[in-house]
Amino acid sequence: MRIQQLLLTSALALFAVTANAQLDVVRFSVQDGISDATLKSEIEKSTSKLLSALNSTVISGKSKVKLEKEDESIFTKDGRNCLDELWSSSAMMCPVSQITEKGIAMQNGTVQVRNIPVTMLAADDDNCEQELVICYNQQGQIDNIMIALEEHRYLDVINAQISVKDFHRRQSIIDFVENFRTAYNRKDIDYINNVFSDNALIITGKVVKIDKKKQDLTSQSLNTEQIQYQKSTKEEYITNLKKCFKNNSYINLVFDEIEVMRHPKRDDIFGVTLKQHWNSSNYSDVGYLFLMINFEDELNPSIQVRTWQPDKYNGKPLPRDEVFSLDMFSI
Repeated sequence: MRIQQLLLTSALALFAVTANAQLDVVRFSVQDGISDATLKSEIEKSTSKLLSALNSTVISGKSKVKLEKEDESIFTKDGRNCLDELWSSSAMMCPVSQITEKGIAMQNGTVQVRNIPVTMLAADDDNCEQELVICYNQQGQIDNIMIALEEHRYLDVINAQISVKDFHRRQSIIDFVENFRTAYNRKDIDYINNVFSDNALIITGKVVKIDKKKQDLTSQSLNTEQIQYQKSTKEEYITNLKKCFKNNSYINLVFDEIEVMRHPKRDDIFGVTLKQHWNSSNYSDVGYLFLMINFEDELNPSIQVRTWQPDKYNGKPLPRDEVFSLDMFSI
């Protein structure tokens, strides 16, 4: 853990004791978006208890988020498991004491709240300040916790909708992308295995040095690097990912850019291009991630194509026309 995080945690604990202040307490309120007063109250209670518990756990130095026994009911089983998996990757705390956000009613009757600020204590300085999306069932229990896209990226996707149906689909895409990202952070190999189609096409590019001595004079160029692409099966990808999860105590994915393209003939097929920053205990890189997602089964969308390319080679950014996109694949 970094020195500044240790100092922050120590200062919080000292101040809480000496000043008898409840620095761990976070109060959350819903501004609008939820008409059911009982549901609104339950969501406010669940969120306040969750965020307060994050802070008190950091201050106490405990290894697992603890709540009073009667407060465990704020979670569903899946929600509690999600929190524990995220916490095992990185402790986190909420840096503000009062939050007011709107509820977002989803098409399936559940509710989301976005823009919940947290500090990820295991992350590097550039990525430690992040935001959560919290998902609630119809009783106001926390059913899922995701690491959010940046707000302006989220709005770029949502505001591009052209119809009510398109709006709901774009909500589904963002849900999928945020769940997908968070699954890597919490090293949820089962979720990742389930979202890939069994016959998914997986392509990974890597930069390799060109051996000038093996080139004849007519083929030599000023370039010293090239990108080589390798195809792998879903089984090969999952096997390698298991090894990666085992060898890294901490993994943090950040999606810095997002572009969404709908197939011109299939309204259930979307291409999503993301600029991905991968940071882990022993490795980091930046590149373009492309996902072709099939929403034919609305409740269980699947990835049919996944590609990754480095964002630059030969000291220059990868040209945008070389970045994989939906129109490069035939369906």
